Amino acid sequence: MSKCATSCLTTFFRITLGKKLGIPGIALAIQTFGDYAKWHPHIHALVADGLFTESGYFYVMPNVDIRPLAELFRASVLKMLKDEGRLDESLIKKILTWRHNSGFSVHNEVRLRAGDAKGIENVAQYILRNTFSLAKLSYVEKTGTVIYRSKMSHGSNKKNFQIYSPLEFIAAITQHIPERLAQMVRY
Repeated sequence: MSKCATSCLTTFFRITLGKKLGIPGIALAIQTFGDYAKWHPHIHALVADGLFTESGYFYVMPNVDIRPLAELFRASVLKMLKDEGRLDESLIKKILTWRHNSGFSVHNEVRLRAGDAKGIENVAQYILRNTFSLAKLSYVEKTGTVIYRSKMSHGSNKKNFQIYSPLEFIAAITQHIPERLAQMVRY
């Protein structure tokens, strides 16, 4: 996913700026979890807002629609998964019928200004946070269940918690342990 994201960002920036060369400054962090420690692989990226050239110039990106970037990323990831034998053409066609851009999106509304030390710290802490929070976790001895709470509401009944058996909770959090020597942050 990191290679797909880097390639797509570079292509999008070059096309938008009309430059054949140049690279964006990018730091990527892979996260495998969503709320309630559920499997939700995605990437957080800190990206310089433009292209750096070997000659030392920096070309600033204009304010543009980034939906084509999300479509490019979706196509790149689906192709990668197909090439690796993880998805077949019929599943890809089904994914492409999903609402909300087939599960792929790009968000660029958080902007950091030079010298914004607190903003940089906040983003870094968000990106590198743990899979789950002990503050949101409680064990109910009487029922033998684990309750994991969230500030967000999910599902049709708008609940803000998930109930697990102890083994289900262990399974939920251990699925996020990276493989040995896996690199989760790339620069």
